[in-house]
Amino acid sequence: MLVKGKKIQKQILNKLSKKIKTIKGAKPALAVLLVGKDKPSHTYVKMKGRIAGKIGINFFKFEYPASITKEALITEIKKIQKKIKLSGMILQLPLPKKLRKFTREIANNINTDIDVDCLSHVALGRVMMNESKITPPTPGAIMEILKYYKIDLAGKEVCLIGRGNLIGKPLTAMLAFKPAVIVSCDKSTPDISAYTKRADIIITGVGKKDLITGKMIKKGCIVIDAGVSFEQGKIYGDAHVESIAKKASLITPTPGGVGPITIAKLLENTIKTHICLKTNKS
Repeated sequence: MLVKGKKIQKQILNKLSKKIKTIKGAKPALAVLLVGKDKPSHTYVKMKGRIAGKIGINFFKFEYPASITKEALITEIKKIQKKIKLSGMILQLPLPKKLRKFTREIANNINTDIDVDCLSHVALGRVMMNESKITPPTPGAIMEILKYYKIDLAGKEVCLIGRGNLIGKPLTAMLAFKPAVIVSCDKSTPDISAYTKRADIIITGVGKKDLITGKMIKKGCIVIDAGVSFEQGKIYGDAHVESIAKKASLITPTPGGVGPITIAKLLENTIKTHICLKTNKS
């Protein structure tokens, strides 16, 4: 069975739209910093802006050339936060190659209270300690899928592939507080199939086409694919859906699986932080 990402997204957005209507005064505001001309990133940001506006969130997009320096970008982040009263701010990732190694350092300049991607050290630390009021959008989307399809994690073996900052690391921490057996793999793992073949649930977020195939899973396995890669302008996930669908009980397609829900969770985070900021000041 294919996960219906847009259906789950719609359900979440309907709740958020109703929630925003109950908020008195200024509405939630989300700012996105977009660096460079990466086409997929521009498409994602446009989509985020359209959906945010649709449910009543004020959306601000700030574009910068790939040539911008780390120092200049940090200055812009600080300037925007002083100028606009925000509920959320994110760096659209990935950053251009020359800035990529500074991603965390740059993100650390986003006020923790509005870091709706949970990318800064403090925000990620709260997630790791299970003390955060919000969850990173993509891991949050993955947990939303498990909840929507009523997947009981008790005693299940979960094979998590990828240890990146946006998905792997925070999701590993979030799953650690669940009654499941967690196996974490990455590119250094000699034979990933040795773990995927016995897993009840496989969650992958690497960004490598056809990393997981039908031969690598057992019958009835659940496969949640949050990986994204592009080949000749077409988007692919990590999972080879056609071969996996014959054996899996549930699989996310790409596109249309985790992605739409991730956007909804980002906007949900923005509303949550907005309410928290208002409550703390009252």
